[in-house]
Amino acid sequence: MDDEVLHGYLQHHWVGSTAGVSLFQRVARTHGIDEVATAVGQLADEIEQERETLRRVMHDLGARPSTVGTIAAKAGAELGRLKPNGRLLTRSPLTDLVEIEALRIAVFGKRAGWQALRSVADADPRLDAALLDSLVARSEHQLEKLAELHLTTARRRIAA
Repeated sequence: MDDEVLHGYLQHHWVGSTAGVSLFQRVARTHGIDEVATAVGQLADEIEQERETLRRVMHDLGARPSTVGTIAAKAGAELGRLKPNGRLLTRSPLTDLVEIEALRIAVFGKRAGWQALRSVADADPRLDAALLDSLVARSEHQLEKLAELHLTTARRRIAA
């Protein structure tokens, strides 16, 4: 196992998870459709738990989360709020749809990370294959839920 590459990979996913948790929490607070906001809040709790699982996996592998990366991810999550939506002072209804799409992309990336680790777990006893299998399955369930929330949001925002 090339620990240098593995540690770098984990640090990249740590940065992504930091931004992802922030985005999930913000969407849960600000989404304009109450039932979608509630569901995203539940997913945010799961995503935050998985971030802590990633921290434990990193610890078990001798890797540390990047402090600079963590700060950059938090700043990036805030900068991501500055997007063209045709409005300066108010929230566009389009924002609800675009943010759900961003959540889907984040979970696709997270799932890919768990899948990559699972693909090498049999060669490294420090990795728990059963845990990684459950994290991949959980990500797939989250993607299914986000697909439903995406369509709900699209119908409510585009058809309105």
